[in-house]
Amino acid sequence: MAVSGYFNELKRKPGLQSAGVYTFTNFFTKGISFLLIPVFTNPRFLTPADNGMLSLFSSSVLFLMPFISLGLTQSASTDFFKLDKTDFKDFFTTGFALTITTTLLAIGIIFLLQDYLHATYGLPVIFVWIVPAVTFLNFCSEQTTGLIRNNDQPFRYLAIGICKTVVELGVALMLIVAFQYGWLGRITGMMTALILISGYSLYYFIKNGYLFGKVKLRYIRAELLYAFPIIVMQANMFIMSSSDKFFLANDHTLLGVYTIACTFASVIVIFSAALIQYFSPKIFALLSADKIKYNEIKKLLLNYAGAMFGSFILFLLFTALFYRLFINVKYHEALHYIYFIAAGYFFWTLASILYSFFLFYKEKKKIIVHSFLSMTVALAANYFFIKRWSAYGAAMAVMVSYFFVLLITIVSTKKYISAIFKKQVAG
Repeated sequence: MAVSGYFNELKRKPGLQSAGVYTFTNFFTKGISFLLIPVFTNPRFLTPADNGMLSLFSSSVLFLMPFISLGLTQSASTDFFKLDKTDFKDFFTTGFALTITTTLLAIGIIFLLQDYLHATYGLPVIFVWIVPAVTFLNFCSEQTTGLIRNNDQPFRYLAIGICKTVVELGVALMLIVAFQYGWLGRITGMMTALILISGYSLYYFIKNGYLFGKVKLRYIRAELLYAFPIIVMQANMFIMSSSDKFFLANDHTLLGVYTIACTFASVIVIFSAALIQYFSPKIFALLSADKIKYNEIKKLLLNYAGAMFGSFILFLLFTALFYRLFINVKYHEALHYIYFIAAGYFFWTLASILYSFFLFYKEKKKIIVHSFLSMTVALAANYFFIKRWSAYGAAMAVMVSYFFVLLITIVSTKKYISAIFKKQVAG
């Protein structure tokens, strides 16, 4: 009876339904990858060195993303609520023209640097073409899911997430297990799925009237001005999340062990991302209202923080058991430091929800100052700790860096936090 009552209550609350679908989608797409960790850590299929190469590939895509996307994903998320349909169509079309241009420029620059990148990090020549292509396709995918989320279409979001995951991992498993393609099989699966999703993206953009508007100079100027702080912010995110991998790049095997630990700990970030898919548009909508309902924003922030704290405690309780049950023994060395990584990721999830205020109000100066401070902390921590304690030091650097980033973010958004948590503000 109680269970039946719960589901009847859920049906009466569309917001809970949407949050549930977004959360389930993100956990399904990432959870399947977690279930396949025993395969991807089995030396018969992928060696630690293979996982190290995959880590460098993912980090390279993350590094390139802000320079190709120019912050257009963030702009689309907020301007969707600010512009009328015709203006948004022109803005969106202009954004894609810019992105295609930056992708071609990226290919040319990486081609010129290919010898240096190979000598310094061991990156293969094929990355010249694959990294920019995957980055652009990722941009298309993120634009699509962002618009679907803004249009409040959770089940469409679910369908795309499931399709992308099934194709990506299905192709990867076939190539890795049956044909012994190693790390290249994993990347091929990723590209196959992204190409299919990008094909759907084109259909979705045209059907909803987002493409084939006018390319306007004023949007180019506005986005280039807005792009600089966003590039700085995303460069900061790259340095925070991936620069440690490049500090360890001279030993692909050690990097592979460390990367799997980061992947396992990222379940906390996955849960955060799932919730933010629901919470951020709600916060943007509340901030866009004629009369801002601060109490509603306060409830969203407190619910989010409580959920993240609970997920962190569960991780601490069960990680050792799951690691020993599902991860190959060659990777167990990471159990000595994985909890530092998890703590750092928990601090990051608390900071990331506060980024909503930077993005909505387009606080360019604050974004730049905050990002430079965070990058400085991350690079200093990586240099100090990794130089002394290698992978163990990298994990400590993650915890220290994200703790300071949380403090910096709280100080930077103090004005908004104060307004939200003042008792006298009526909701």
